[in-house]
Amino acid sequence: MHQYDIQLKLHPDYGPNYEPIKDDPVFDPARHLALEHPEHMLSLAELGYGDEISGTTPTQVAATSCFRVLSDEGVEAMYHVCKQLEAFTTSNPRVARNTRGGVYRSAFLRDFSMCPDYVDHLSSILDTPLLPLPMGHQMAHLNYQPLTVGKDVDKWHYDTLQVDTVMFVTDPNKVEGGEFQYFKGTRDEMAHMHAEGTPFPTDRIESPKMPGPGYAVLMQGNYVVHQAKGLRAEGERITLVNGFSYADTNTPDYTALGQLFHADKPEVASAEYARHVALRCSRELAQIVNTPNFTDSAHTHAEHLARVRAELTQAIDQLNSAAGEEMRHFGTG
Repeated sequence: MHQYDIQLKLHPDYGPNYEPIKDDPVFDPARHLALEHPEHMLSLAELGYGDEISGTTPTQVAATSCFRVLSDEGVEAMYHVCKQLEAFTTSNPRVARNTRGGVYRSAFLRDFSMCPDYVDHLSSILDTPLLPLPMGHQMAHLNYQPLTVGKDVDKWHYDTLQVDTVMFVTDPNKVEGGEFQYFKGTRDEMAHMHAEGTPFPTDRIESPKMPGPGYAVLMQGNYVVHQAKGLRAEGERITLVNGFSYADTNTPDYTALGQLFHADKPEVASAEYARHVALRCSRELAQIVNTPNFTDSAHTHAEHLARVRAELTQAIDQLNSAAGEEMRHFGTG
């Protein structure tokens, strides 16, 4: 009866036909991780969000202060991987130089991004279980400094996913500029100021202090408006952005597929998004398959199935309408 078994994998057996890097170290959490907790956290309420986002997130943490993720050996290995992945940089209307899909080229990057110790640690910070994002190009995105000094690494924006970390792979204290910044306000406020041409208030722009490489900020990227400043002198700046989703299937998905079409090939982004939604729905349906409740009413069972249908319908609508969407950002302020 083994042909009836269903096995779901968080990372697929194969991905796009990408060339692997030539010298890929083996990730070892015991050697490469040095996980610490942030000293401070900023809430969604402190940014100005209220009841209008009720039900969209299981945590009130908006962003954290910097905390350590990688050991010194981990930083060295990650830098070694990222330098090889730099050969595959692309650009889009928002970011000058980035490498996406690195998890298909590097087992080290993939195993780090999906490491249970790492994911569980971040879950404990947000006080809600997380999963590594099944969309490989969103799971581990690398930003490199533009080749033109002074040009920003990334413009003011909010993310196409729910939760991410921004980790410096290079030492931010050895370069001039290159700050990661976020806006202490809502995305609607930023959108209004951008539309009106109002200068962004400098007293509401936070630049978290990064002690060194291997340190990160954790945030709800779809609610925290942020940017990455350019270098003011020649230097090297590499950051790794890891994406996550909420394990709680009651929390609705947030994936802006039309925005991803600007960063990835549409056929790749569509395949990863369809897989992501199918995996979410499969996890929900697995509860019905494996642990059926024989005391619930027919109406209750219908509600469970309707919730899955609604998510599939939303995904189908996105897949059919994503092409042609303009890239959204708020410029450089």
